[in-house]
Amino acid sequence: MRFSVGTDIVDIEKLRGSVARWGQKFVMRVLTAHEYEYCRSKVNFLQSVAGRIACKEAVYKALYQHGISGISWKDIEVREGPGREPFAAFSDELSAKAKQFEVAISISHTDRHAIAVAHIEKPRS
Repeated sequence: MRFSVGTDIVDIEKLRGSVARWGQKFVMRVLTAHEYEYCRSKVNFLQSVAGRIACKEAVYKALYQHGISGISWKDIEVREGPGREPFAAFSDELSAKAKQFEVAISISHTDRHAIAVAHIEKPRS
């Protein structure tokens, strides 16, 4: 197996400034409709948005180490599994590029920051 790791951290106050400046348009540019609805259901909307952004960036960084680039924000969707664990779902286009990869993600946040880690494995050819 060949693996890669990506990580990202988002400052929630900076995110608050971006949302204040560009409004809902900014959030809808980076989140899918499903992610937006999930974040809206949470007590702290911005913490949830920050976690999704950090996760997408962490997955991008890990995929980039395998030569996959040109990914848009909506090519990666953070969803919940049956045990409420997060997992990354890919768009059809990204799935075609990364079909051989196993992806694991973890997200955490405080009042000030959200952090995510992505671990990607690819069988050796």
